[in-house]
Amino acid sequence: MTMRFILPALFALPSSIIAQPYFQQQVDYTIEVRLDDVRHMLFAQEKFVYTNNSTTTLDTLWMHLWPNAYRDRTTALCDQLDRIGDLKLHFATGQERGWIDSLDFRSSDAKLTWGLHTKHADIGWIKLPAPLPPGASITITTPFRVKIPDGKFSRLGHSKQAYYITQWYPKPAVFDAQGWHAMPYLTEGEFYSEFGSFDVSITVPANYVVGATGELQNAEERAWMDSLAMDRSAQRGTTPLAKPNDFPPSDAATKTLRFKQDRVHDFGWFADKRFLVRKSSVFLPRSARTVTTWVLFTPKNRVVWEEGVTYVNEAVKRYSQWVGDYPYSACTAVDGTIAAGGGMEYPMITVIGDTDDAIGLDEVITHEVGHNWFYGILGSNERDHAWMDEGVNSFNEMRYMRERYPGSSFSIGIPFFKKLTAGITDVHRAQNELGYRLNARRGLDQPIDITSNDLTEINYGTMVYMKTALVFDHLFAYLGDEVFDKCMRAYYDEWGFKHPQPGDMRKVFERESGKDLGWVFEEGIASARKGDIKAVELSGQQLTYRTSTTSPFPVSGWRGNDSLGTIWTENGAPEWWRPKRVTRPRIDGRSHALVRVKGKGELTVPWPDADRIRIDAGNRTLDIDRRNNSVRSTGLFKRCAPPKLEPYFGSEKQDRRSIYYSVVPAWNGHDGFQAGLVLRNTTFPSQRTEWVVAPLYAFGSERLVGGARIEHHFDRLRSNLFQNIHIGLSGRTSGTFNDDDVVAWYEKVSPYVTFDLKRDPLVRPWQHTIGLRGVYVRNTAEYEHEGDLTYRSSDDEFYAEIFYRAEDERKLHPSLVQPTITSTYDWVRAAIELKQAFAYNERNKQLRLRGFFGSYLWERDGARINNLQAWGLTWGPEDMQYDQAYFERGATDGGTSRQFSKQQGAFKTPFRAGGSDTWIASANVELDLPFSLPIALFASAGVVPSKVVTVDGSSSSTASYFEAGVGIPVMRDVFEIWFPLYVSDRIQEEEDFAGRTVSDRIRFVFALEKMDPTQLLRKLKP
Repeated sequence: MTMRFILPALFALPSSIIAQPYFQQQVDYTIEVRLDDVRHMLFAQEKFVYTNNSTTTLDTLWMHLWPNAYRDRTTALCDQLDRIGDLKLHFATGQERGWIDSLDFRSSDAKLTWGLHTKHADIGWIKLPAPLPPGASITITTPFRVKIPDGKFSRLGHSKQAYYITQWYPKPAVFDAQGWHAMPYLTEGEFYSEFGSFDVSITVPANYVVGATGELQNAEERAWMDSLAMDRSAQRGTTPLAKPNDFPPSDAATKTLRFKQDRVHDFGWFADKRFLVRKSSVFLPRSARTVTTWVLFTPKNRVVWEEGVTYVNEAVKRYSQWVGDYPYSACTAVDGTIAAGGGMEYPMITVIGDTDDAIGLDEVITHEVGHNWFYGILGSNERDHAWMDEGVNSFNEMRYMRERYPGSSFSIGIPFFKKLTAGITDVHRAQNELGYRLNARRGLDQPIDITSNDLTEINYGTMVYMKTALVFDHLFAYLGDEVFDKCMRAYYDEWGFKHPQPGDMRKVFERESGKDLGWVFEEGIASARKGDIKAVELSGQQLTYRTSTTSPFPVSGWRGNDSLGTIWTENGAPEWWRPKRVTRPRIDGRSHALVRVKGKGELTVPWPDADRIRIDAGNRTLDIDRRNNSVRSTGLFKRCAPPKLEPYFGSEKQDRRSIYYSVVPAWNGHDGFQAGLVLRNTTFPSQRTEWVVAPLYAFGSERLVGGARIEHHFDRLRSNLFQNIHIGLSGRTSGTFNDDDVVAWYEKVSPYVTFDLKRDPLVRPWQHTIGLRGVYVRNTAEYEHEGDLTYRSSDDEFYAEIFYRAEDERKLHPSLVQPTITSTYDWVRAAIELKQAFAYNERNKQLRLRGFFGSYLWERDGARINNLQAWGLTWGPEDMQYDQAYFERGATDGGTSRQFSKQQGAFKTPFRAGGSDTWIASANVELDLPFSLPIALFASAGVVPSKVVTVDGSSSSTASYFEAGVGIPVMRDVFEIWFPLYVSDRIQEEEDFAGRTVSDRIRFVFALEKMDPTQLLRKLKP
């Protein structure tokens, strides 16, 4: 490119991508390390030379001591794992934990002052003996010892005598134009390290196979590895093993392996005595270099890994073609049985978790090998901009799978997922799109370019990986293969080994493409805006469309069944559509004015005879809903196709809406056997307006029963106050009594609205919700008189309710606070429910505490028929709004009478005392026992007011109640069985009077209303 062309392009660039000052520090390591595979320890000596290439004089080095992340419960790693519900490290034993110690930093044999970060034990600092000016170097040495943690926590670890040695040595943090980047180790949110050289000597028992970063220097070991690569036996060694994957004894003799490598920013190594070895090579035509490729795998995974070296070859070849030649001499993939971390990349080597599918293994190997370019060679700051590695790499993985396996089935071999992707040709892109829409369609997505620790667990995967892949696939389709590859290669050539920032990437892509790519980097990456493009009208050659995005999009035309071609719009919306501006963080961290786009536009298409136009026919944009993308010039329904009727479930179609149907049986004690249809408009992903209708015919009561619900969700809401707003209307009817002469039932209609308050970032623990609802209930009874006359009576009640819910769903200590005010024409009642649980082991066994207080604030004299209750019975005075689903509401005997719901006083023992027309208070405790079986102890205590008649007249007092016993909470709050064994005197007296025994106390919870499959997706944590 000539200077005449480059300079105008540079001056046209928006200020958001002006490059930051650049310099590159250098760290050169020499490490000697010995593995003790009995105590699972590393004993090491390290020397590093730190060169200050910045313009700043340094007096302190900040250090990463990341093995300390596994030390105790106070680390950032443990905190993050607790937050995402992984409690293994929190409750780990001392033997399972890891740490680094025996540090003694010196320079020229003079002891240096050093210490640990006040908050993070895995960050340290070293006071330099003298200020280190620009251009100067210092040599620092230290011994160190590492206790290798169990491999189930994160990336550093061991599984018995299989070792995954990563993030294991003291290393200086990055110092760049933004300053020091000393960061604690996290399992979500990866690394940022200085480039340099490594000279590492590893001593292990002689029968270990070792794969590592760098070039192996030992000729004898290279010959041994070559011989292993030729060995096709499933089990090596002379000692017979009970199973092929058992560990053979370690050799008494040891060997020391030396690996050297320049221009890398990390060093990882893996050791296992069981490894089988395969070796190959791949030729890179641009540089005329040959790269040696290896795979190391365990005997139990031999079948699926046998072609693993081919997958490494293909990945190296294609990434070199698309991005730039692989600069190192070797590339290795290692079979790892790590329970945490899955596949994980390190320079020149990657470890892969258990995979039982060959195509799936190819996909994971490709993804991890691909990290050599974006994590390894470009070396982006993944903690702050994870998408620059994970997301861009995921795009290349998707491109790889699209080329290698065109039209292949979904990589997860589960029937549910296969049905979801039935009929989809580009299944690998569809996989990413389904993942992106999981949270985006619920209004729970987050911008891609926020720090890793501010992303929820789901968003870390679906936004950083999947959405970024989709954004770059959109750009790839728009620019075309040739221009896109030109941009990517220029970015790689210009920024390899230099730690680029997002603005650096944008600058290169805009310069090489000659395009303004704000729609990629500001709208797609830096915001969570959902773009929706709608085809409105086709009149002659004029297409009218509506859009909420600035991104370009393709438009295709047809005449009958004949394709007329495809054109691209340059911009989604003309400038005059963009009157509203809001302040948002820019891709480089500064503020900018982000336009809000919404309006109509017109496009002249080049096909005078087109009778149908479709926007994004190839499904290559990030359009949040493509079902409105088609328009016809003639016909009654120009903008919509008939909905598709599908059995059971399925994923959303791209060109029309779907109605899913299921034939369902049902039963309850009053209506008897029921049969009918469930019709709904959603399975996956969520819809803005969702509905379900379930009409059933009851053969016992000879009535039409069932329920229906319609909800609208403001999932594209842009508000500083609300995350989402949900407006709905539900209805249900079911029997309440049925014998020879009397049939009774209820009909319920309930409008409601709930407001989810903004939680930014979404990883903040407390979710706050405000809800309002009305409940109209009609109870109806029909009486037959002497077989020929029927009398009907009805009573109506309307309830208004407002509640506030604050909820922390973290597994370690989930909490709930919910005050509620309920009123009718006759009374007003207030209540508050408090819940607090504490997990005490990694299997999430809990101590659960619950408190309830309720009081009537006002009542019309003699008008109220419902009391507050310390217990729950199926005839349900505590369920006056008919929120619970019972097998036989109001049953007084038989098995169905033992069903209850845990509300109000929530006693498990059935008794009729304990109600109150003024107030009640109760406390409930449940303690899971530390067994694999779900067994728990429980106790409840309640207090209600009581009137005592005395000689001088009546006076107020209180009555107390107590129970205790054991239960089986199979699914907490959904399916539980409880056995009250001890009750207080007042309950015992009632039982004695009624002739009930201990066995009559047995009751169960079966909360059918919490198992509604049409609402499970909406309730999934973000």
